[in-house]
Amino acid sequence: MIPMQIFCIFIFLLTIFLCSTTYFLFPLALAATGKIFPFDIHKKKITPFVSIIISAYNEENDIANKIKNTLSLDYPEDKFEILIGSDGSTDNTANIVEPLTGKKLIFHNFQNNRGKTTVQNDLVQVSKGDILVFTDAASFLPPDSLKYLMQNFADNRVGCVAGKLRFVDTNKNLTTQSQGLYWRYEVLIRKLESSLGRLIGVDGPLYAVRKECYVPLNANIISDLITPLLILEQGKKAILETQAYVDEKPTQKSQDEFSTRRRITLRGMIGIFSHTNIINPFKHPLISLHIFTHKILRWFVGPLVFLNIVALSGLLILNYLPAKILLPLYVLFFLAAFLGWIFEKLGKKNKVLTIPFYFCLVNLAATFGIIDFFRKKQAITWHTVRD
Repeated sequence: MIPMQIFCIFIFLLTIFLCSTTYFLFPLALAATGKIFPFDIHKKKITPFVSIIISAYNEENDIANKIKNTLSLDYPEDKFEILIGSDGSTDNTANIVEPLTGKKLIFHNFQNNRGKTTVQNDLVQVSKGDILVFTDAASFLPPDSLKYLMQNFADNRVGCVAGKLRFVDTNKNLTTQSQGLYWRYEVLIRKLESSLGRLIGVDGPLYAVRKECYVPLNANIISDLITPLLILEQGKKAILETQAYVDEKPTQKSQDEFSTRRRITLRGMIGIFSHTNIINPFKHPLISLHIFTHKILRWFVGPLVFLNIVALSGLLILNYLPAKILLPLYVLFFLAAFLGWIFEKLGKKNKVLTIPFYFCLVNLAATFGIIDFFRKKQAITWHTVRD
């Protein structure tokens, strides 16, 4: 066997192994570890004082209903406050919220658009709660969601509790179908992570943090990912509360989903590499391994697939028989992804095409996010993607 063939086989097998690790071996390892070393949480009905933090940018269509929804939560009225920060909104958001302010509802009308993370930092500084609950302006909570979140904080080991995001109306088109399928897979992983008390990342629409554990973040850092990681670094647990639901509509258009995934990857990379202590295997071996296999490796699937195809093409040139079988299968997969993109543009649905379509969309977006990171781009402010 010639050296070039050995090298191509090595790259091919290595990239297959790394992709398999993040998608399949990692969840299996979580499941096995959770059976052996489960985190047994001690829940109890408690009602600590809660500060509900809402960062809003141009939310005139939803903010009034959000306030109504939040005020109607089944939680003692004297045990929570609502803090809303308008992040330089240019629509009617401030005019809607200001007349509703009072002792229970506090509004900060920031004039400049500085980004969600900065607004959250400012609102936390003036909050009175022992527990901070972060939620989005267009995410509506079931009445009992606060109670379910709070019972976990009866265990002093817990520093962060995530609500369970549910995508609704996922059968509209190929993009929404794909998100629904992918999210069911992601929720499974989060449940497995939670069983260890090591949830990597939460969802912006609903999560809660002990105020004493909250760490202010730079404006260019995604709080949904880095906040729970910094809490894990402090030795506290981060878990998922499956009974605290929050419903969200998926992105309707593939170009919007691409932009969202690209931005998430960029901000995630910036966040992790701005807090390199959490990926130091000598200080935090389990956390760093967890972050690498779930997040970093997942973001790099696109480049790994590219290297895999290059290696397989090299083996084809070298007349390696397995390459003659595998490469046509790769071509069929990417043709299915392209066909899925055509179906999405035509407004048609096809469940068979969801996996190749969304796999290519997400990983291409993540690859561009990685390129943005190395080009030192920033993504601080945001614009609502909502139909």
